[in-house]
Amino acid sequence: MSAPPVVTPASTERGRRSTRRSDRRDARRLAPFRLVGGTLAVWLLLAVASVSWWPVYRDQAMIVAAVTAIVLGTLVAVVGAVLRLPFVAVAVATVAAFTIAGVPAAVPGQAAGILPTGQGLLALFAGVALGWKQLVTISLPVGSYEALLVPYFVTLLVATVTAVSVATRASRQELASIPALALFAVGIVVGPSRLDTSIVTAVVLVAIALVWALTVRHARRAVAVATTIGSAVPIARSVVRPALVGTGTIVAAAVVATGLGLVAPPANDRTVARTDVVKPFDPRDYVSPLSGFRAYEERAAADTAQLRVTGLPENGFVRIATLDTYDGVVYRVGGSDGSASSGTFERVPTSVDVRGVDGTTVRVGVTLEGYRGVWLPTVGDLERVEFTGSDSEDERGAFFYNGSTQTGAVVGGVGNRTSYALTAVVPDQPTDTQLAAARPGNAAVPTARDVPDAVRETVEATTDAETTAGAKLVAMIQALKRNGYVSHGVGDDRMSRSGHGADRIQELLTSPLMVGDQEQYAAAAALMADELGFPARVVMGFTAGGDSGSGGTSASGATTTFRGSDVTARIEVDTAQWGWVMLNPNPSVREIPNEQQQTPQPVTRPETVVPPPPVDQQDQDQQAPPQSDRNTPPVQPLWLQILLAALPWVLGVLGVAALVLLPFGVIVLLKRVRRRRRRRAPTPRGRVVGAWEEYRDALLDRGHDVAGSATRRETVVGAPGDGGTGLAALADRAVFGPSDVDQRAADRMWSAADEAISTLHTGRNRRERFRTAVSLRSLRGPDRRRGSTGQGPARRGDYDGRRPDERRGRPSEDRGRP
Repeated sequence: MSAPPVVTPASTERGRRSTRRSDRRDARRLAPFRLVGGTLAVWLLLAVASVSWWPVYRDQAMIVAAVTAIVLGTLVAVVGAVLRLPFVAVAVATVAAFTIAGVPAAVPGQAAGILPTGQGLLALFAGVALGWKQLVTISLPVGSYEALLVPYFVTLLVATVTAVSVATRASRQELASIPALALFAVGIVVGPSRLDTSIVTAVVLVAIALVWALTVRHARRAVAVATTIGSAVPIARSVVRPALVGTGTIVAAAVVATGLGLVAPPANDRTVARTDVVKPFDPRDYVSPLSGFRAYEERAAADTAQLRVTGLPENGFVRIATLDTYDGVVYRVGGSDGSASSGTFERVPTSVDVRGVDGTTVRVGVTLEGYRGVWLPTVGDLERVEFTGSDSEDERGAFFYNGSTQTGAVVGGVGNRTSYALTAVVPDQPTDTQLAAARPGNAAVPTARDVPDAVRETVEATTDAETTAGAKLVAMIQALKRNGYVSHGVGDDRMSRSGHGADRIQELLTSPLMVGDQEQYAAAAALMADELGFPARVVMGFTAGGDSGSGGTSASGATTTFRGSDVTARIEVDTAQWGWVMLNPNPSVREIPNEQQQTPQPVTRPETVVPPPPVDQQDQDQQAPPQSDRNTPPVQPLWLQILLAALPWVLGVLGVAALVLLPFGVIVLLKRVRRRRRRRAPTPRGRVVGAWEEYRDALLDRGHDVAGSATRRETVVGAPGDGGTGLAALADRAVFGPSDVDQRAADRMWSAADEAISTLHTGRNRRERFRTAVSLRSLRGPDRRRGSTGQGPARRGDYDGRRPDERRGRPSEDRGRP
């Protein structure tokens, strides 16, 4: 007879490891519910995460690319899960799917129907490496321009394959939400600096991920318990109920987080990838167009056609460039260090976002003739440009635009072969009466440097009779028109020096005769408006007659030919009511009197008892609009300013504290409701059983292990505190005794239970008592809170059940949960 096999510790350990591996394989078994539920959850997460990419594209081509990527990615992942393919095989299948469907989905302009082309494949794979840089150096939205859909398509495809594979194959399904969160974060990074993605979207995405993770975790535990006890567990009690409790907590936290985000949104633009990328077009590399203003007035250029415009509104204005930086020598585009918003130019692949502009939409055709330069003439607030000339493709790729100043530029310049169509919005303009009630806006423009003293003196002299900022602005413009004379200093014109440096503006405003042209008047008016508190800038462009009264008006819809003499310069001021408003400060052409006939008129100033304080040169970016209205309320006291400054921080800290403490408060509230329901049971016997249940749950929260099959007397064996044995005896006598229980016995039972529960906290510190109060052990299902020692199926507690002689064969209440 052979001897029995010898069982060694090593073989025992190997057997245990084999059993654990088998259990993990069984847990990862591809059940239909796991396959369908995990895939649908991943789809929902990816759909919500893709919302962060919508401000980047804003085109239906993105939806087509998204559907294609999700469907192909899901197909690859599901096939890999069903066939148990290794990682390398799934990766190869993903690359194959990307190659086959990438061109029609992400580079539709290079596709032959639904088939890729050689050129399209080159653009597709180049876009994987180079598309990211192009995406953050171009104006948004980009639509399906070139291969800029490739970064989104490849990111979504990889995220789908990864997420669905994890959801259908991994032992922890909840990790499949990580690719969706990464997709959302990447969309934020490459998106616009303005907060276009709603805070609600981010909160909803995180909430969905948490709810799914909570549900999957409870389902996994239910399967483990069912495998251990050898029978099915109630889904409603083991999965649905705890998942609903957790979902309620998550929803409450999401509501608080969303409320805080909406009440205190970010005050400034976000710092994203495109805000830190060096743009390829720098306006500081080019000469200010206002410096060449007089060149258009020379005899050879004055009668030369510069451009032809079709569809221009009546008395329309064609903008060459907007100049907002004055350094005492010249007005030019962009800040001194290029950091101002006017110095940031971006490529425009499809259109510019003009949703916030109120005005009239126009469609204008432009053909350049004699005009040359890097600055592209535009109309209003540009929405879309389509080049139609022989070099249209090159010009489209070289076109850059600045949305804050409505200035366009083409690297390399434009010439007589350039033609294009514009879709733009011409903003509504206030009347002079409305402008008199205007208040300064808060737009940031670079601070003007080396401003001549005559600017401040002229402002004081011409606006002393007015009280409001808007009325002063109107009075200043009217004074320039009334006192000024136009002369370009060419031919037989009166001597008029060109340029708009500080010395020329000082000469213009202090001479007995104010003689100059649009170059000087626009520069002087912008500096004077800035002195009044209005952010101001100079706009150079073309209009019929050149704002001098020497030409006619342009008819709406007709073809207008602008010549060199039609060049002009105006100003734009920022108002609180209408935004940027264009003003014409130029006098009409009229005869200039002789200087000998003019008597110098001294500049009158208001009498003051105390000399005025020196003017502080503040940074316009930080300068608040002056309050010139006499009805302005007085300055708030210091204590109130401190309180208002600290209030947002206090509310933020309280909001974060409430958000952190909210889950613990929900747990305590649920336990209070449970205790109230037990203490108010409809019968005395139910109240007695409820008192025992309260004590046993306190033991569970205290950390005492209670077996699922333990009787009441077995439960209190080794339990901490005092009074447990007496409670078990009272509960057994009430449940199994021959006599009915009265209200006095129920009250005694609850008093004894409260005393026994209070003894459980003896010798414990504050931290341990807090952990007991927020413990979830007593709130879990009975099959998951009793440890692994239970051997039979647990049942719902019966607080008001029948007496033993009325049970009709049901199991004894001394087993399971009484």
